[in-house]
Amino acid sequence: MTGSTPHPLVLLLSGNRETISAVASQLEYDLYNLLITAREEEAVELLRQHRADVLIFEPLKPQPHAGCLESFLQEEGNKLPVILVTSSRDNFTSHPWLRVDEVLHTPVSRVELAARLRSVTTLRQLEKQLADQPLAPRGKSRVLLVEDSPLQRRILAGYLAGEGMEVITAADGAQALLLAKQQKPDLILLDVILPGMDGFEVCRRLKENPGLKDIPLVFITSRQGKQDRIRGLECGADDFLYKPVDREELLVRTRSLLRRKQLMDTLAREASRDPLTGLYNRRQLALDLQREISRAWRYSTPLALIMADVDYFKNYNDTNGHLTADEVLQQLAALLVAHTRNVDTVYRYGGEEFIILLPQTGQDGALTAAEKLRRMVEQHPFPHREKQPGGCLTISLGVAVYPDHARDAEELLLAADRAMYRAKREGRNRVAMAAPPG
Repeated sequence: MTGSTPHPLVLLLSGNRETISAVASQLEYDLYNLLITAREEEAVELLRQHRADVLIFEPLKPQPHAGCLESFLQEEGNKLPVILVTSSRDNFTSHPWLRVDEVLHTPVSRVELAARLRSVTTLRQLEKQLADQPLAPRGKSRVLLVEDSPLQRRILAGYLAGEGMEVITAADGAQALLLAKQQKPDLILLDVILPGMDGFEVCRRLKENPGLKDIPLVFITSRQGKQDRIRGLECGADDFLYKPVDREELLVRTRSLLRRKQLMDTLAREASRDPLTGLYNRRQLALDLQREISRAWRYSTPLALIMADVDYFKNYNDTNGHLTADEVLQQLAALLVAHTRNVDTVYRYGGEEFIILLPQTGQDGALTAAEKLRRMVEQHPFPHREKQPGGCLTISLGVAVYPDHARDAEELLLAADRAMYRAKREGRNRVAMAAPPG
């Protein structure tokens, strides 16, 4: 029998009967389990026993042992996801010791409760999954703020810039779509009511664009109706912020979504990278090659593809062992990257085969690039290269160019593959150009 994964346990610390009733009656029990206490001391004891995965905390009136939760969370390094229950009258700064991951407003609604729990549990699962992985690099976070009110735009941009974020702004939907394509923000804050197309239409168009659809998007609105929330979630929004926007809530929500995006980018990077060399893998090549072929066709520019294969690699592997052979592949990958242009992309195609895509490059440029790579590899001091035939480690390269040698991605790969094997047959350690079609 296969054991089922236990549902995350939610600990609700609140003395408010309305909050307790709302959470208890609206929690999705097919996804979560629930414990409730009104006493800080009991909550801390449960947390010490590792009985909770998420804490929903509504600040309590002064009581015996008040402050023990603060001490516990500080001892734990604030590792426990915390959802703060608050009303618009509450002030975040009254709990400076509390690292808040999400905010839940009273009266608690089913939609918001589900959204907040989904946010913190998804983030925690991603962090656990990627605990041993280097995260995708992230410099200054870039936020696209779409708001037609100059005053609101200035206030919100000031909040974000004050936290070290780069803020780009748009006053309408058309400008927002243009900036999103040009700037590729990490997060989009989008007003629902805009001149021209409204925020829902902007969201729909963003989510239809393959290059923009994964950017987290939060609606900013003065409407608090259930239908608007449902419509926003249906068109792909991640969350809502209601006007007037509270600074602390804005920053809590923004940090959470930016962190999630960084983790999702890391997952995407891991899926598209070869674990040994760090190069893009065959799966990513298939995606990129189709895109580059389409771009070359649209703009009537050539696209070159170089296929490189290590000569006598089985001999090297058998003579020197797998670990040394792996080291050679890593060195070779770094060498190929170091001696290609920034616009070119190097892939590990499989085994000891590599592919280089060279946009806007014709036959002459591709031959020059391939010969440069061949020469650099031949001269590189790979370990134990003297044991190879000829006393050095070499590669054979096949070159093909779209549209000269192929009409589509499959034909281009095949043409380069045939050229590479011709280079092998003609003596190895050389470059061969694909034959004209027909």
